[in-house]
Amino acid sequence: MEISIFGLGYVGCVTMGCLAEMGHSIVGVDIRQDKVDLISQGKATVVERGIEAIIAEQRESGRVRATTDVLQAVRESVVSLICVGTPSTAQGHLHLGNVRHVAEQIGQALQRKKEFHTVAIRSTVPPGTNQGLSDIIARQSGRRAEEEFSVISNPEFLREGTGVEDFYHPPMVLLGGKSERGLECMMELYSGIEAPVHVTDIGIAEI
Repeated sequence: MEISIFGLGYVGCVTMGCLAEMGHSIVGVDIRQDKVDLISQGKATVVERGIEAIIAEQRESGRVRATTDVLQAVRESVVSLICVGTPSTAQGHLHLGNVRHVAEQIGQALQRKKEFHTVAIRSTVPPGTNQGLSDIIARQSGRRAEEEFSVISNPEFLREGTGVEDFYHPPMVLLGGKSERGLECMMELYSGIEAPVHVTDIGIAEI
């Protein structure tokens, strides 16, 4: 499957390497050219046991590449994973500016794409984010949610230090969404992971 991953930090880099190792074709997207350059050189953007060798091998195989070009990444993928950071504010809330910006970019890119597109939220976000991002994408793209694109909540369970192991052996694969087509796309993406798959309401997945 062709996958675009937005954000090449910890979650994005580990997810990129592991999905590529499972046979998927991955394009990573980041606003930072230095991270794009590292992936292009076959180097990981984070320090994590095992990921450096995985990225090097998958870059050599041609299953991993990186770019700053959002339009190209969305056009050449069937699913986009949002993995950008959501740092805490001084008040203890999550800063969602980066996530919303990515949703705007994906929406703008979808103006030029006719095929159905699935967007999955892997970033740590509060309840209500899925609907907010779906509204942003619909507004920017002019396309209909659940009919021409879908936003799926897909929280990650990665711990720093054991991220690669956790990716392959999570407690569960959790998916929340309204579109059968979007959910089926995500189940196909994770079909090589030996873990129970729980499909639930968006709100439950977000909590």
